[in-house]
Amino acid sequence: MPYSTKFSSLSIGNRIIDSEHEKLSGVINGMSNLILVNHAVALSVQFKILDNCLRNYFLLEENIARAANFDFTNHKLAHQLLLHKCKSIQDKMMNKEGNWTKFERDDCIDSLNDFLIQHVKWDSAPLKKVLDTFPYDFKPS
Repeated sequence: MPYSTKFSSLSIGNRIIDSEHEKLSGVINGMSNLILVNHAVALSVQFKILDNCLRNYFLLEENIARAANFDFTNHKLAHQLLLHKCKSIQDKMMNKEGNWTKFERDDCIDSLNDFLIQHVKWDSAPLKKVLDTFPYDFKPS
């Protein structure tokens, strides 16, 4: 699946999961304009959207992994860590109430993107090996 974001060279080997990664990247990148204009209220809403999208993605990924007979135990821990990292950034940004430095603005988006890329590239590597044995359009029945 060709990504239009930083995910251009990444694919987990499943259309549904790759689409969710693209969606999450779009949510994160949409935050940059809110940070740029110091819109703390809208950014707070966007963080809630990100959290909701992450949780939905985790459920989809788990359903696909189980259908592919992948042991999801360790991957579920990676999901919890990703949620924790995102929540830490949210807390840090919201405590400043829109009074962010340029470094904090850049660091927020870069960190969120890096966390997501790390999840796709490293945390999901064992799942990718399993999904590579299935068609790209594989979905739970």
